[in-house]
Amino acid sequence: MISYEDIVENLSEGVIVIDLASKVVVFNQSAEKMTEASRSMVIGRPASESFRRDGRLLEMLEKTLKEGRLFAEYEEKLHRRFSGGALPVGITTSQIFDNEGNLTGAVALIKDLSGIKSLEAGSLRKERLAYIGTFAANLAHEIKNPLSGIRGAAQLLSKRVQDARLGEYTAVIMKESDRLNLILNEMLDFARPARLNKKPFNIHMVLDSVVLLLQQGGTSPVFIKEYDPSIPDVFGDENQLTQVFLNLVKNAKEATPAEGRIQIITRMITEFHLVEPGSSGGKMAAVEIRDNGCGIKPEDLEKVFTPFFTTKAKGSGLGMAISLKIIKEHGGLLKIDSTPGKGTDVAVYLPIGEEKAG
Repeated sequence: MISYEDIVENLSEGVIVIDLASKVVVFNQSAEKMTEASRSMVIGRPASESFRRDGRLLEMLEKTLKEGRLFAEYEEKLHRRFSGGALPVGITTSQIFDNEGNLTGAVALIKDLSGIKSLEAGSLRKERLAYIGTFAANLAHEIKNPLSGIRGAAQLLSKRVQDARLGEYTAVIMKESDRLNLILNEMLDFARPARLNKKPFNIHMVLDSVVLLLQQGGTSPVFIKEYDPSIPDVFGDENQLTQVFLNLVKNAKEATPAEGRIQIITRMITEFHLVEPGSSGGKMAAVEIRDNGCGIKPEDLEKVFTPFFTTKAKGSGLGMAISLKIIKEHGGLLKIDSTPGKGTDVAVYLPIGEEKAG
């Protein structure tokens, strides 16, 4: 026979019940997972001690208990004991009465909203990128023609100017015109549909060439390569994916001191299924780039794929946006995890084998 305790214990929502003295009397296993707190440390203790960092949760339980005020799907953040992060949740509260209608306590039903928030953020990012892409393409085309005229005029003027000081000014005009033209080309690369020349290629040869290029000139962190020799060829556009890994490894190098290290790890992933439409499934090649550099601030990590967002003094802010676009066009996935002061872990997943017929 199924008991009420079994039902409460196996709910996917967290259940927290307090009595008239505001002590916790029910704390199911979902609540344990969400808060990362053991019930042995919570049950029997005042809620104010167990949830001292969750002021809004305490306030809602107290108002429900003492004033009869009910909350429905109230969005809040729930602090986690060990992870240190805050979990987005929906909180619903209600009073509890016994068979005779006497008030005995209050209950909070807590729903994990992290999956929903992630989907909402992904959808919003796609809409924003689509709009920015169209805007960037139109803007680049409008600027390119007058820019060519400005550079051409400066070049002609430099040949006729006899004063060396004035010649420096025309040189600056041409240099900055070239820099602006490079940014415009990146904008067009981001906005226009890619023409992929897909074929099987050795991912380790690409990574070796990227490391060799970035090790040239000056001091650099130690590169540690941990390759899985069993990985077969990756199916994709070798040139475009070289651009992606060059950008990712370069970012790691710039964020890591000379005495630091950068690990490049490859491995096979089987039965890998991506939830996004158009993505590949099955066998994937995983490439991880780990550094022990300065890391990325949480507020910057949310914007890292946003076009024109950069923390670099001379960056265009298009490198990561273009990299993400190329990976997605290959049916892959790009993920970033970072801790400020400790380093960053970038993972790229790419399809293995030949292109599927379709």
